[in-house]
Amino acid sequence: MVSGALNNSAGSALGFNLLPRRKPLFFERLRDELNPVKKAYAATWTCTGGSLSPTFGGPSLDPYLFTPLSCSVTFLNGKTSSSLWSGSFTLDYGSTCDNTHPWVGNQGPGCSVTRTTTSEGNTRTITGPNGNSYAVTHDTDGAGTGWDSTVTPVPSDTGVVVTCGASGCPSSGGTLAINGSHLTGSVTPSGGTAIPIWDHTVSTARGPMSFTPSGTRRVLSGAVTVQHNLAKYTAVATFNDVGYEVGCCFPTSGSVTTTFQNGPYQGDTETLAFSGVCGEATLTTTSGTMVSLTLLHCL
Repeated sequence: MVSGALNNSAGSALGFNLLPRRKPLFFERLRDELNPVKKAYAATWTCTGGSLSPTFGGPSLDPYLFTPLSCSVTFLNGKTSSSLWSGSFTLDYGSTCDNTHPWVGNQGPGCSVTRTTTSEGNTRTITGPNGNSYAVTHDTDGAGTGWDSTVTPVPSDTGVVVTCGASGCPSSGGTLAINGSHLTGSVTPSGGTAIPIWDHTVSTARGPMSFTPSGTRRVLSGAVTVQHNLAKYTAVATFNDVGYEVGCCFPTSGSVTTTFQNGPYQGDTETLAFSGVCGEATLTTTSGTMVSLTLLHCL
């Protein structure tokens, strides 16, 4: 959620990495089966999207439709895979934004860009070569979707907002507010029906997060409240100087510490620390055990 709002200069990113060799758990086997990139086969790629309409000309042309990149691939063995978005995101630029920089990261002082979806959300569906698929729906209409009525302020339908600081985003960074987003995931076996696997309501209930520039990187701090609507618990993920850089859809520095607000792990914490190698991280679990992870998907 945060990566998509903050590290989207390429329009859309999807990363796949191989897991270390070990006996996988059932869910890991299921996830790997859905992975459209297996061994390195010769293939032909076809991509569309990655576009903004109308051509950017500043706030006077609001609203804009941003269509992320969708791609399909045909392997030499005849099998096909795809990563497809169902629609577009709407972008609205504040009155202080200029008419030359469509990406908010290059905008000047006080520029604010709001990203929203339709009430049905925008779904990215990844289909593997055996016909299995994995879908994630991004819906910025988050009001009324969370299970936890104690979260305040209540998640709203006002989108994801990036606002540049007093000297502009390139010089002084800015803030990121997730006012209320509903994110759901499902898997569909080939020829079968969709199976829900997670349902989250996400918001920056403790106030907007802040980001600062550092060379080609952006460093993010702040907290995100996540309501786990299927498991019925709420957690707060605190970003500790989490750094994003060009060329990697995962953070490459800093850590995220998650504190469980209720449920069986109430009061417990876990921390995911990122390394300088794209996709490699270390998880410290609620029991204090440290586990090396290879992050797989940027969705």
